[in-house]
Amino acid sequence: MRWRTIRTDQTGLSLVELLVSVVLLGVCLVMISGLYVSATRTLGSATALGTSTREASNGMNAIARSIRAATANPVASPALADPAISEASNESLTLYAYVNLGFSTQQPVKIRLAVDAERRLVETRWASIPHSGGLFTFETTALSSRILAQTVSPSGSGLPLFSFADSAGVVVPVDVAPTPVQLRSIVTVTVTLTVQASATDARNAVTLSNTVGMPNVRLAGGGP
Repeated sequence: MRWRTIRTDQTGLSLVELLVSVVLLGVCLVMISGLYVSATRTLGSATALGTSTREASNGMNAIARSIRAATANPVASPALADPAISEASNESLTLYAYVNLGFSTQQPVKIRLAVDAERRLVETRWASIPHSGGLFTFETTALSSRILAQTVSPSGSGLPLFSFADSAGVVVPVDVAPTPVQLRSIVTVTVTLTVQASATDARNAVTLSNTVGMPNVRLAGGGP
C-alpha cells in the first residue's frame, strides 16, 4: 500500500505555478541587467569626464605658463621690438617667451599654440639663434611639438579659444589679422578651453576659462 501511494502521488508544480515562476525570473533578470547596464554607463561617463577634466586642466596650465612668460622680441631695426604676440586669432597664437633678457643668459623660444585640423591643441616651439647685442632670431625648423589636448570643442559651439584685450580691458579684434599696433596693445589673453571625448560626442565636455596676464609686457610699458 505504501509503495502504491508513492507511485500514484502526483503532487508538484502546476503549469500556472511554473509560468508564474518563469515570469518572476524574467523580471528579476531584466532588473539585474538594467542595473548592470546603468552602472556600466555611469562608470564610462565618470571615466570620460575625469579624462576630459585632467586633459583640460593640464592644457590650461601649459597655455597659461607660456602666455605669462611672453615678452617682446628686441630687433636691430626698427627701434620698436617685435610684439610679444606676433600672430593672434580665435584658435591660435604665436608668441615669444623669455625672462630677464638683459640680465640672463637664458635664450628665448618662439611658441605657437594652435588647434589643428583634427581639433587637437598643439604646442610647437622653435629655438632661438643668438646675435650680437643681445638680439635673437629663430630657427625655421621646430624644436619640439606636443599635444596639449586631444579633442577641442569645434569652433562656433561656444566662446573662442583665445580672445585678447588691451590694458583698458577693451577686446582686440582678431577676425582679420591684427596690425602690429594692435598686437603691441595686448596685455591679457582669455583662454576658454573646452575638451570633449570626440568631435561628435560632447556629453562629457569640460570647459575651463582663465584670463592670463603678461607681466613682462606690462613692465615694458604695454600697460599699467
